[in-house]
Amino acid sequence: MNCTKCIGCNNMKSIIQDIRTLDIQRMQINIGEYHYGVTVVGTGKPLVCFHGFSESGSTWDGIEVPGYRLIRIDSMGHGRSARPMELTPYTLPQMLSDLHRIIYAVAGESYALMGYSMGARLALLYALEYPKEVTHLVLESGSVGIEDRAARQERYFADTALGNRIREQDIQWFSETWAKLDIFKTQQSLPVKVQQQIQRRRLLNSPHALACTLEGSGQGSMPYVGHRLSELTMPICYISGELDTKYTAIGAQYFGDVHCIVLQVGHNVHVEAPEAYRQILEQFFYNRKY
Repeated sequence: MNCTKCIGCNNMKSIIQDIRTLDIQRMQINIGEYHYGVTVVGTGKPLVCFHGFSESGSTWDGIEVPGYRLIRIDSMGHGRSARPMELTPYTLPQMLSDLHRIIYAVAGESYALMGYSMGARLALLYALEYPKEVTHLVLESGSVGIEDRAARQERYFADTALGNRIREQDIQWFSETWAKLDIFKTQQSLPVKVQQQIQRRRLLNSPHALACTLEGSGQGSMPYVGHRLSELTMPICYISGELDTKYTAIGAQYFGDVHCIVLQVGHNVHVEAPEAYRQILEQFFYNRKY
């Protein structure tokens, strides 16, 4: 491991009341006509977790932070969250608004935030939207958006085309195709059990929900925010794998001395090197002075 710097709404009351009276780890929170699945693990201060594309909150099963309870939210169309047919619930403005309602209900007005890949993009946009509520921000292998408008539009067309292809095929085709991407090659060296867990999470998805996610909140739909990072005043930790050259370059360019690089792993650091990841989190939350 190497670090460049060592290291509401009208019905909200009823939602909060329902959650507080349920002595369970898993919950379902209704947002209008659809719902989000939420899993809470551990005790202590709230740490909200966003997962990556075609994953679910269970991707964080191997991660814990002493003194924090992990509030793991399944993104729209993923895990135990709803899979509406219409596009609007998958768009970034709608998801950010929905997530804020959920987080306010479960975590209150002050919480740490952590996201991986697609979830890191969501976490970054969310922190820019609600900066006074986020106490700490952890971004793993996340983009700040595509600066060039033409390139961003090209990515949007590519995302939409991939979504249409997923609709035409089936979830097995998607799982096999996604696993072969260069960005996930390092996962081929993981224990078979871990690879099977990743595959099971992918196979639980539905083609239309993945397609809507790509169109509504894919990289081509994300606004470029690299020029806005100075607006974030909370402590930030950006984590990337040494072998994931794309996101390690993003970390070096935009996050400087708060960028942690984990050696000999790729895009999905918290799955490929969970112990190193936990050490970074403990260092970030407990050993750094601000």
